[in-house]
Amino acid sequence: MALARRVRSLSTIDMAERMGVDRSTLRRLEQGDPGVSLNTLAMALHALGLMDRLEGLVDRATDDVGLLTAEDTVPKRIARSRPASTRRTPAGPPRSESAEPEGW
Repeated sequence: MALARRVRSLSTIDMAERMGVDRSTLRRLEQGDPGVSLNTLAMALHALGLMDRLEGLVDRATDDVGLLTAEDTVPKRIARSRPASTRRTPAGPPRSESAEPEGW
């Protein structure tokens, strides 16, 4: 990112202004800080005229795993699995709340 900025003769102040962020945020982005948001990366790519690079990250044609799986076999939603203690028990005779488990 820093190289792309310097090739375009942009100072850190000018680049940060184009992105709408503070210089320290730009510095963190250029140093590879994983805490920098994807939005900040997108703003930097836009300021450099490189938005097509971001599009390439999510291009289905280059997603090897996605290409191996047919889209219609992938579920629309993924539900978070519940802990065993909160799962519903199969239908059966009602349990008595006051009855203690066998062996107590």
